[in-house]
Amino acid sequence: MVYRLLCDENVEHEIGFRLENYGHDIEHVDFVQSLGKGISDGRIAEYSISENRLIVTYDDDFVIDFDGDSYQAVLYIPDLSLSPATVADVIHEMSVYYEQSEISGVESVTTEWL
Repeated sequence: MVYRLLCDENVEHEIGFRLENYGHDIEHVDFVQSLGKGISDGRIAEYSISENRLIVTYDDDFVIDFDGDSYQAVLYIPDLSLSPATVADVIHEMSVYYEQSEISGVESVTTEWL
């Protein structure tokens, strides 16, 4: 299944490229004209709802400071040591089992999915 994803500014571009190669619809905050580097997390959350995109992030602010109604959903990467290839593989593996509409709140991107 294809996910519509919004990569936060702290997410390596390689992750987005790899997810695109898997067939997912990717936007990166850096390249969305209405967002851009340095945009507030609140604006990213709003954009995720209006554009029906899951947020991919290392930023725990989405876990701590927002409730699940503030955004479409968050794919949170808690382990900074995961390679971009592994992160992309995990997210793609999630998409094999769950449609985007079934993802809500915060879902941790960990190797337990592999």
